[in-house]
Amino acid sequence: MPRERKGGSLWRHRDFLLLWSGQTVDQFGTQVSWLAVPMIAIVTLHASKFEVAALSAAGALPVLLVSLPAGALVDRTRRRPLMIVCAAGSALAMGSIPLASALGGVTLLQLYLVAMAVGAFGVCFSAAAGSLPFALLGPEQLVEANGRMNTARGLAEMAGPSAGGFLVGLLGAARAVGIDAVSYVFSAVTLLAMRFREPEAGPRPPGARLRTEVAEGLRLVLRHPLLRVVVLANGMAGFLLAGVSSLWLLYVITGLHWSPRVAGLVYGLSVIGGVVASMGAKAIIDRLGMSRAVILGAFCSAPLEMVTPLVSRGPAGEWIVGVAFAALTAAGMVNMTATMSLRQLICPPDMQGRMSATNRFLSQGLRFLGPLVAGGLGTWIGLRPTLALLAGSTLLWSATLFLSPIRTMREVPVHEAYAGVTA
Repeated sequence: MPRERKGGSLWRHRDFLLLWSGQTVDQFGTQVSWLAVPMIAIVTLHASKFEVAALSAAGALPVLLVSLPAGALVDRTRRRPLMIVCAAGSALAMGSIPLASALGGVTLLQLYLVAMAVGAFGVCFSAAAGSLPFALLGPEQLVEANGRMNTARGLAEMAGPSAGGFLVGLLGAARAVGIDAVSYVFSAVTLLAMRFREPEAGPRPPGARLRTEVAEGLRLVLRHPLLRVVVLANGMAGFLLAGVSSLWLLYVITGLHWSPRVAGLVYGLSVIGGVVASMGAKAIIDRLGMSRAVILGAFCSAPLEMVTPLVSRGPAGEWIVGVAFAALTAAGMVNMTATMSLRQLICPPDMQGRMSATNRFLSQGLRFLGPLVAGGLGTWIGLRPTLALLAGSTLLWSATLFLSPIRTMREVPVHEAYAGVTA
């Protein structure tokens, strides 16, 4: 089925609204589990620092194992049915946690296995979801669509942790995870309700194999000067921020003595800046230009990561972290929207899935090491010094972008298939 129309408000585009609402609810549930699953490990199972960090690593490991074949699979098949299967699989995996709790108890092994399963489904889902708006709307509304999808992420990150803290206190951590399972079901239903039907993928060249197509995606990203530097910079940021994230909750609860509800509220309120920035991302990028939006977004975000290990206990520290995180999330959303749009506009249309998955593999494939390194450092030198060290090192991310060809880019080198498109 063809696209509904070109131009016009995306808020009046039925299929985009279904995709957007499904992703919003899906990511809301993910944020609830972001708080609830570690709380099961910390409070119920009395996990050590390293075991809590390893839980984050288990969720990130599938990026290394699944990304490349997932990208080739996305370019071989229609995206929407694949996303439905992945959402259903994630619902079953997450639903096993409250079920196990009701039947006799959750174990750390189950948490690790669920994290890996949901991570694997999520990799495949993201490889398809990253290019579905492109197929649905075309390149003309790409920057606006990416901004709106990041708004969904921001809304979920704003409400999810706060609601997660409340739900953990009200229902218990294991039952709160059930909310995430329901959110995956909702995502699958909204995808089923879409009218848009992608055409079948074109015939593969004679003798084409999965590994050959995977190699094509790797060559595209590694040989393109802009794609290559984006991958390198994002890889640094992903590794360091994964380490910070894996210990952040443990530090604010045990080091700053925040309650789970306060931790969720502070984290949720901090995303207000990200929601506002993502809604205005297109206007900001049009004003600054793509290259400046990428670089300034990183430079305004990275230094504020150091705030948490520097604040003292009490309400003042909670407010300082909330305000600082609002600013860094706003800058990060602009950077993310600009980076996503840049990658998609310079990539051939028949390689969008492989480009997206290859970028994720190269930029996040070592992300699972971040929590492991953070867990080891936290055990050796303590939580606060570890957070300060990893957060301060995120300046390497912005410096890499500044010293790259992106800084001198005057116009986006749009792929010839999108000739005439204004980036």
